[in-house]
Amino acid sequence: MKRILLSVMFIFFSLTVFASKIVEIEVKGTEKTLPQVVINISGLKIGEELDIERVYRAKRNLEECGLFTDVYLQLGDIGGDYKLVISVQESSSFYPYFGKYLTLGAGDRNILGSGVNVYGGIRFLRFTDKKLLGFLPQPEFFWGGLRFGATTLSAFGTGINPFIEVTLFKEVPWQADTMLSLNSVELGGTYPFGDYVAGISFTYENASFEATPSNDYSVSILTGAFSFGDEDNYQENRGNLYGKTTLSYGFGEGINYLQQKASVNYWYRIIGRIYVESDTRAGATYFGDAPVTRRFYLGGSTDLKGWNPYAFNPRFYALEILQAGVPLAESFAISPSDDMSTFIPKLYLMVAVGDNATLGLSIGIGFEWRTPLGIGVEPQVFFGGDGFKFYFELK
Repeated sequence: MKRILLSVMFIFFSLTVFASKIVEIEVKGTEKTLPQVVINISGLKIGEELDIERVYRAKRNLEECGLFTDVYLQLGDIGGDYKLVISVQESSSFYPYFGKYLTLGAGDRNILGSGVNVYGGIRFLRFTDKKLLGFLPQPEFFWGGLRFGATTLSAFGTGINPFIEVTLFKEVPWQADTMLSLNSVELGGTYPFGDYVAGISFTYENASFEATPSNDYSVSILTGAFSFGDEDNYQENRGNLYGKTTLSYGFGEGINYLQQKASVNYWYRIIGRIYVESDTRAGATYFGDAPVTRRFYLGGSTDLKGWNPYAFNPRFYALEILQAGVPLAESFAISPSDDMSTFIPKLYLMVAVGDNATLGLSIGIGFEWRTPLGIGVEPQVFFGGDGFKFYFELK
């Protein structure tokens, strides 16, 4: 017993005083992805001291980057130090892109094996006031411009995730008006540390309006962001809390304002896969007036459903969205796991309060279908201050 105790003490003393290092990293299983890209995403470097927590984090980084379906890490002893072998199985990197204002296109998460995500789409379809079958909006083809961008993970092994996005839109609907042009360039980066992410960005945007040229603007926006928790894998635990906030300062000719947005989500599994989710959002304009497209609006398809778009225009607001769902398998039995769920019937309750007479309530139901193509479709019906309204979401 004394000999075992001495051995354990010696091992602990060796790991703390004579810290082992990672002296070699080998990547296996890649066909398209460059090995250095895999190492950069992992966050590990040759010559650093071995830290099991960092190894776990490296595995998680690789699993969540979207480039691989399977990741396996193995450590081998080399004279008291370690060789790390990273084995991966690559996934398809192509995906459909759905952007704002019916922007449709495609993207590649791993262009030329570089780990750079490149995407783009065009606006070629819009809905008119004419009706099909008496109630369905009639679509028409047109040229509405394009949007494209690029992102990458841990550029050059720095841990910084840079991004850029360019928007060149024409004839964008805006309330009862139309934006003849909406152009913007946004660039920035994020930096993850543990379960937290910090970010900063710069945006230049200009817009011109058809009926109200007094709303034309050109603005530069500096934004700082912070998030916590795991938004991508929040369903893995029985309960999970995550959230984010942004603080934006905008300036330009006749423009000078400071805004903040925040959201906190809590997801909880009640019994089996039956869940409830709380999405609490808030916004505040501390001073100045933002351009019309950058102000807070509640109502429509993205927040307070059951109300007409732009029903409320507060400077300060809070919005609570409660959701309950039951994941079902193809047989309509309760699904044993989220990966096996095909259908999810849902109930919704939404409440909004704020200044400028902002007070709204709505209830709704939805039915999500996770298609074999990896795209989720969810028709919804909500009842609010403007009666029954139908929505259709793509996920």
